[in-house]
Order: sequence, then structure tokens, then C-alpha cells
Amino acid sequence: MILNASVSRLCHLVLLFLLLWDGVAGYSGKVLLVSMDGFRWDYVNKVSGLGNFTRLRTSGVTVDYVNNAFPTVTFPNHYTIVTGLYDESHGVVANNMYDPDTDTDFRLTNASTDGVWWDGAEPVWITAVRNGLKAGTIQWPGCDAEIRGYRPTQWRPYEFAGNMTSTHRVTLALDWLHEQHMDFVALYFDEPDTTGHKYGPDSPQLANKVREMDGVLGLILDGLHARNLSDVVNIIVTSDHGMTNIDMKNKMIDLYSVVSRSLIARVPDSGPVTAILPVAGQEDEVMTALEKVDHVTAYRKSDVPERYHYKDHRRIMPIIVVAEEGWELAANVEEFLEWGAKGDHGYDNQLPSMKPIFFARGPDFRQGAHSTSIGSVDIYPLLC
Repeated sequence: MILNASVSRLCHLVLLFLLLWDGVAGYSGKVLLVSMDGFRWDYVNKVSGLGNFTRLRTSGVTVDYVNNAFPTVTFPNHYTIVTGLYDESHGVVANNMYDPDTDTDFRLTNASTDGVWWDGAEPVWITAVRNGLKAGTIQWPGCDAEIRGYRPTQWRPYEFAGNMTSTHRVTLALDWLHEQHMDFVALYFDEPDTTGHKYGPDSPQLANKVREMDGVLGLILDGLHARNLSDVVNIIVTSDHGMTNIDMKNKMIDLYSVVSRSLIARVPDSGPVTAILPVAGQEDEVMTALEKVDHVTAYRKSDVPERYHYKDHRRIMPIIVVAEEGWELAANVEEFLEWGAKGDHGYDNQLPSMKPIFFARGPDFRQGAHSTSIGSVDIYPLLC
């Protein structure tokens, strides 16, 4: 018997819940969701001295890696985690995107608080508030937008390269759980992603930053214990994507050196994944040019592989170009070179380097349980 995709996923999800979820304990209802941006799944095995991650592994649930959403970038994956939906369903399709219906742009560096970008789906904090629960969000992408007429009970806005310290974030989250009796708190850290971009995933600087994040995890675990919350709060620690090495000088392709600028109306995003809106009537010519370029694969929107779940939304551009791992296709080469990154992400979500971490501990999780993988879309049911 051949199961269709939806039935197969349901069966997988049921088996996963049976493995990870402690049905005897009952459901406490309190959840602390922690994301450490850009935390690749194998950092915990490659970097020494991670005592707090060891504590988390031995006292809770370990999943080797997360099968995250495509493209493997921050905003889409963080919204997938809190909605249980792929990008084409929730509508946050890239860090930088264009909406043809409203003729407006969304940029990572100046993330919009306009709910129109986010109301394609309902994140878990809105569901909680609608049902009379208390929910807090700390710098989680999208958390400062009014969505379908609601906001979190408390929130701190997402800030690109913000200056809110890790200690401040942890203290605030724990105080919300303890003193304000929050039922759900989402807590976001921009590391080790920032360091991974700057120095690369194999650098000593990255290893040191991972150790620093292990210390942050220790603050969380110790803080829960000090407030007598360890047996009350279910903590989930995960991430949005991994990181791979890049070589800007030798593996950068200038989009406008291979496709005439006159054929392209707009490029909302470029890099590992490039979104192209051709001039009306010029789609065939753009595709013909891109098909001649090595190290990238160009798709018409209708031909994007089904496994990407990335074709059924107006914000997905008519042409999507996916670069080979380590390569970049740039519409703004000067900006990329000025950025000078040695690490990047966004590539095919089947690549091991793009997969992030998942750990969980608490009264509703089996101690010592292990699974090979979990989908980013499957984290949401664990929050509800």
C-alpha cells in the first residue's frame, strides 16, 4: 500500500509523539520555546565543553536534526516553527520579499510590523491569547506585529542586530513565566548565526560563540530550577537553519553578468536563493539565460520541486534560482563583497549543513528519548 504524502506525514507525526511525549505525566500547558539562530545540528558534537547541552540531552529529548523549511533562512523558518505551516501556506516566503498585490517590499533589516505580512497564518502566541492564555515573545520574528487583531500579552520587538543582551532576554523570559504566570514564552537569540556568517562554521570564533550559547542555556536551566519551574515548564531549544562555508571572491556569480538587466523587473532577494520577477513577456528569455549558468538551478514557479513546498503563494516570484552549496548568485555584488561573509545559509534544505538542532525537556517529555529527525512543521503541535 502506498500512502499519500499527508497520510504518511500524519503517521510519522503520531510515531514521533509516541516516542517523545510522556503521556503519563499529563500536559502542564507551560512552554518556553527557545531559538538560537543558525545553530547547526552538529555543533553540539563538534564543539567541546558544552556541559549544559549535555544536561539537556540526558534529562530530556534529543533529536539529531531538524528537517527545516525551504529556503533555509530566518524569517520563513521561524514562522514555520510557530504556525506548523510551510512558507507557501503562511506567506513569509523569504527574509526579503515583494508582494505584487500591494506593490510593497519587506526587508529583513527593517522588518515590517504591518500584520499584512504575517496574517496568512496564526502563530501560537495569538492562538494562546485568543483562548484566554498569557503569551510573551522576545524578539521572535513577527512577534511585534498585530496579527488578525491580536498581539501577545507582552512582547519585545525583533531588532536586526539589536543590543538586548542574552542575560536580559533570559531574565525577562523567566520573570514572565514565574511572576506573570505566562503560559507560553518564545525567546529568540541571533547567535551563533551572526558569528557563523562573519567567520564561517568551522572557525574558532564560531566554536567560542557556541560555548557562549551553552552558557546562555545554563542560565535558562538554572533559572528554571531556582524558580521551581523545572517540573512545570516544557522547554524546547531549536533553531531555524545551519550554516556552510562560502567564498565570496571565487564563488560569486553576478546576476546581471548572465542575464540582461533589461529583462528583469525586480529581484526581491538574492544569494543562495534568488527570486526574480521578469519584465512582462520576458520569462522565457530569462530562463534561457539562467539555464546556461553553472552552479545554479533555475525553476519556473510552477516547476519548483514539490519537496520544497514553495510554489503556491503570490509572494513567490515567477523564477526561483537555487545555488549549489557554497555559491552565491547576487543581484548586488558590491553589497555582498562589502558584507564579506565567510558563512551563509538558504540553500537546499536536504543539505546536512542546513539542518538545525532540536532538544526538549520538561514534565511532558520522555527523559532520555531520542529520534533521528523532526520536521520544522512538526514542532508546532508540541507547543499547543
